[in-house]
Amino acid sequence: MVEYSITYPFTREDAEEIREPLLSLVMDLIKSVQETEDGYILVFGRVPQAVDPVAKLMQVERLMNSFMRMSLIMESNEGPVKLELTGPAGMKEFLYSEYGLKRWMLS
Repeated sequence: MVEYSITYPFTREDAEEIREPLLSLVMDLIKSVQETEDGYILVFGRVPQAVDPVAKLMQVERLMNSFMRMSLIMESNEGPVKLELTGPAGMKEFLYSEYGLKRWMLS
């Protein structure tokens, strides 16, 4: 099991330490990826267990990549959990590379 607990004060150094294992865990939970005009939406399906690691990843990314805009979406009636990631120019390319989104994108 990946250890990704967050204690406060939460520093950039703390974020650096847990980012890779936490990002790997979150990426393994993705069911699909939707491309948007200025980013991507990561879809986790109806998996409530995704909420905690995704929320923690958002806290990490807030420190590590403060230019990123993030929205956690939990659809009504126990619908899918989604993470929308957007940002300034170049964000899509950054996310595609940094998050390894190629495996979810159709050629």
